[in-house]
Amino acid sequence: MPERRLRLDLSGSWELRGWRQNDWELALTPERAKVQNPDAGPAPATVPGSVRGALTAAGLAVAPWHGEQSRLSEWIEHRHWTFSRSLPAEASAWLDEHPDDRIELACPGLDHAGTVLVDETVVGTFEGSFTPHRFDLTEAVRAGGSTLSIVFTTVPDGLGQNGWTSRIRDWKPRFYYGWDWTPRIVQTGITAPPVLELGPQGASLDGVRVSTSYDPDARVGRVRIERDGAGAAGPGGADVSLEAEVSRVAGVPGATTPSGAAPQRAQLGAAGGEVEVPAPALWHVRPRGEQGLYEVLVRLRAADGTLLDELRRTVGFRELRWEATSAAPAGADHWLCVVNGSPVFVAGVNWVPIRPDFADVGDEEYRIRLTAYRDLGFTLIRVWGGAGAEREVFYELCDELGLLVWQELPLSSSGLDNEPPADDAFAAELAAIATSYAERLAHHPSLALWGGGNELTRVTAPAVPGAPLDFGHPALAAARDALEDVDPRRRSVATSPTGPRFEADAREFGLGLHHDVHGPWEFAGDEAEWRAYWNGDDAVLRSEVGVAGASPLDLLDAMDLLDAPDRAALRQRWTHSSGWWLTRFDAADPAQPVEEWVAESAERQARLLGYAARTTLERFPSCAGFVVWLGHDSFPCAVSLALLDWWGRPKPAAQALGELFAEHPACTSERA
Repeated sequence: MPERRLRLDLSGSWELRGWRQNDWELALTPERAKVQNPDAGPAPATVPGSVRGALTAAGLAVAPWHGEQSRLSEWIEHRHWTFSRSLPAEASAWLDEHPDDRIELACPGLDHAGTVLVDETVVGTFEGSFTPHRFDLTEAVRAGGSTLSIVFTTVPDGLGQNGWTSRIRDWKPRFYYGWDWTPRIVQTGITAPPVLELGPQGASLDGVRVSTSYDPDARVGRVRIERDGAGAAGPGGADVSLEAEVSRVAGVPGATTPSGAAPQRAQLGAAGGEVEVPAPALWHVRPRGEQGLYEVLVRLRAADGTLLDELRRTVGFRELRWEATSAAPAGADHWLCVVNGSPVFVAGVNWVPIRPDFADVGDEEYRIRLTAYRDLGFTLIRVWGGAGAEREVFYELCDELGLLVWQELPLSSSGLDNEPPADDAFAAELAAIATSYAERLAHHPSLALWGGGNELTRVTAPAVPGAPLDFGHPALAAARDALEDVDPRRRSVATSPTGPRFEADAREFGLGLHHDVHGPWEFAGDEAEWRAYWNGDDAVLRSEVGVAGASPLDLLDAMDLLDAPDRAALRQRWTHSSGWWLTRFDAADPAQPVEEWVAESAERQARLLGYAARTTLERFPSCAGFVVWLGHDSFPCAVSLALLDWWGRPKPAAQALGELFAEHPACTSERA
């Protein structure tokens, strides 16, 4: 059958230029002679990729990872940047053959605001890092345009850790403006492959929703495919139809393996329908055998059989319930995770982007970290709200490895206040992001629940951090409604922590006030006090717990974090990345060799986290889980709360937790 849609991946080689602000725009006017040359470049750039990554590779900027030299590239924020390349020859040739078709540029990830040009013609503008963007290039290409440019302009400020959540309205990741585990390294760049789409207007599967359900009594899985009525017709208004095929695949997404069962096929109407899969292999948390995954192939055809579009999704079938923990306090949310009838201990890590310039991170870096968490016995990854949704490979790997995902929307606390805006415009923007997240991610079996954001609390509370917000907040309510519209079977929580208390106070143990709580992240007392605290714990869920520990000596040496004339200078250098976590270093004997202190720090982190996790696991199922802050370092910190260092290697604390979790029967849903 003939095909009528072509997708061209524009990943690869582009050209980067940096301009003093607005000079690129002046270059589009009769005054162009005044700004013939950019301020930086041209330089080769790889897409996806960041501005800093391209400049560093070209020798035009300093890599930010050594010592305190991240400061030397902050100038990048104060330029405008153009990524440019020639349009593929297929674009104009396609219009010659199909003059009524459209040429659109689909950009899944742009960080964060700017303009798209074909030659000197503006074809659209964009703003916001968390939703895809689409631009119609048809008329510009028809007019002979041959060069595509994506221009990045405005970089908002004031999004760092210490500020006012109530004032932040820019939809850009916040963490890389500076947090307690990374200095300021603000990314600009193309974070996902741009795709040129050529075909009839509206006759595509963009926006099609694929979801699954499983009936354990009937042992039947169902794949639901939904296509909005808008644009349901094919070229010229002709009727269209959907056909679907569901087949078992191997544990690695995309690699089909015969399973002995024939694929399930169905002819569907233009708006979609369901495909039943009898007695499917189930998706499990950390399975002991092969993971149960399926590939869904959806095709859109015109009445004459022309293939208009197709898509593939990897899905799984599982029953996931959230139940009350034993002896849960009245009013506490349900946090006992039950998968396929088996209660699973939420042994988790909090996930942040692997690097501040995450556009430059290769897929293998995801596999290194997620495989390490799986092998250490962790069952859940909480994607923290100070960044954004991860790229597709992250969720595919969690599907494969059997790791549950708690996905937060891009909101976070700010210290000076922690309550997001509540006006209608902001609520609508957050709802649109929630809709986009759900449409892109809801088919993944690893996705366990949605969160409205990190540590959102009431501005009017008598004390910081205050009481956690609930869905009475207008923006969080709008986001919940949007999620339920697209993904009605999956649970949402307003924020984390939840309940009457943000943290657990030992003086209030036994009063039923500690539901999902955060902290502690460090401890000023001795280890006997630490053990007493955890022995008395009554929390339903510990979704952020941390202890500071030094990075390994070889990493500190490689990143110029040991080279200092004296201890005071060393302390100043460490402050650049680790200023919150140096109290114990300050209290140490100045005569103690640094190498000895580093080893003691790492071992202390292992002992304290290990004890806290052990006592929590012993309380299961009265306590549902233990989620460590932080999973991995995004920057080579001298001291941090991470379990994996900047290179992705387990620190002693990770190994201590692995001894608890890796073989524990509660850390899998597939019982032996």
